[in-house]
Amino acid sequence: MRQIVDRRTFLKLLSLASSAATLGHAAQFKGKRVVVLGAGLAGLAAAWNLLRQGYDVVILEAKGRPGGRVRTVRAPFQQGGFAEAGAVRIPSQHALTLKYIRLMDLESKLVAYEQDTGKHLWYLQRRRFTTPAGDWPLDGLTAEEKANPFAMLPVYLGPAIAAAGDPTAPGFPSSAALELDAYRIGEYVKKNGASDTWVQILFASEGNAARMNALAVAMVEAPLLGSARTFGLLGGNDQLPYALAARLGHRVEYHSPVLRVAHGDDGVRVTYRDRSGAQHLLHADHCVCALPFPVLRRVEIAPAFSANKMAAIEQYQLLPIARQYFQTRRQFWRDDRSGHLGGLNMVGTDTVVERVWNTSLLQPDPTMGMLHSYMLDDHAVAFASLDSRERARKWRGAISRFLPGLRQREVLATYAKVWQDDPWQRGGIALIQPDQFEWMWPAARQSEGRVHFAGEHTSVFLGWQNGALESAERVVREIVETTAL
Repeated sequence: MRQIVDRRTFLKLLSLASSAATLGHAAQFKGKRVVVLGAGLAGLAAAWNLLRQGYDVVILEAKGRPGGRVRTVRAPFQQGGFAEAGAVRIPSQHALTLKYIRLMDLESKLVAYEQDTGKHLWYLQRRRFTTPAGDWPLDGLTAEEKANPFAMLPVYLGPAIAAAGDPTAPGFPSSAALELDAYRIGEYVKKNGASDTWVQILFASEGNAARMNALAVAMVEAPLLGSARTFGLLGGNDQLPYALAARLGHRVEYHSPVLRVAHGDDGVRVTYRDRSGAQHLLHADHCVCALPFPVLRRVEIAPAFSANKMAAIEQYQLLPIARQYFQTRRQFWRDDRSGHLGGLNMVGTDTVVERVWNTSLLQPDPTMGMLHSYMLDDHAVAFASLDSRERARKWRGAISRFLPGLRQREVLATYAKVWQDDPWQRGGIALIQPDQFEWMWPAARQSEGRVHFAGEHTSVFLGWQNGALESAERVVREIVETTAL
């Protein structure tokens, strides 16, 4: 039975969470206008904090909803079921996410995924097994890996986590952290002695991050190591961006894609199109750009930003990510022939299906199930290449090889999301490849005159809601400090 986090536990979590940037009090600067591009979590939090500081804000959002990659889908599911198309997990170390959940009066909705106990299932090298107490039944593991692959994490991946250090500390990234920039994550762990099969297990557990460099992976994975717990919001994670949007009210203009950003010493002029197709020109003192760079590439910038910034905008990618959801009549995996399966990350595979996550714990109906295949990079691309009418059928067949209970008669509804095909996102999370971090990440964060840049791709918490919020508070400080001058 799920248990909602009580207020005392929530406050303890907040106090134990790692230190993160917080927005201090600043003087009120009435009459200064800021235009925010994008109503994702970064844009909304930046706008809300600026409004509280006394600024006039306008948010331009191309879609008809807030949240960006924090998206909860409720149709076509039955009995109030929902799917997280985007952000699923909230780690207990993410102080900023917890802070905004409290500020939006949502702490009573937090539920820990770890309450859903059960065995973890694997489908590797065409072998189906739960996590063994003894040796793993896989070819290619060293003797130490075979006894317990996860005991080797401190040996193979631990040095990267240690070298990355605290990304919120002054002086980040250090020279030790930047040494990781030369390696893809698979290359790095192999350098430390990992076998090819161990790398398969890593990707089956944490996702196919083969193209990401070791420093970026260390930053993404650090919150999940150790004693971290992961949470979701009962009823859907989009309650956080919707709560922020509600506080901003009419200041969020939906169906308003940005066409041009002109900037100079006297301010910023943004040209955008409304839902009727008419163009408008908006003048502001400052601009917060919270658009993913693959989207920003289609916006005219006059004059061009610095060479490094323009190079970052042109080269920074987002990782392809796709999800295929299945709502089921019952949680049949609780009666699996291998025993009661469970947990959020319930199945790890070396197939294109990649991982099967179980988000049933947060569903309103305790008997129905909610599973999804969570695919990264080339697996997401392979899924996207299928005819949209065939995706659910083919993926159900593929999953049925290791979860035979996923029969057609068990499926009540399906939903698929391919983030790289979303015209207003063009991918899932920041993809930093070898030899890119040292120059591209600082360039992505750097303000250009009166234009400031937010979003998880500019943050010290790559790939997380916490990163979007960290970047929002950073750009607010930049604007406040500039205005004070």
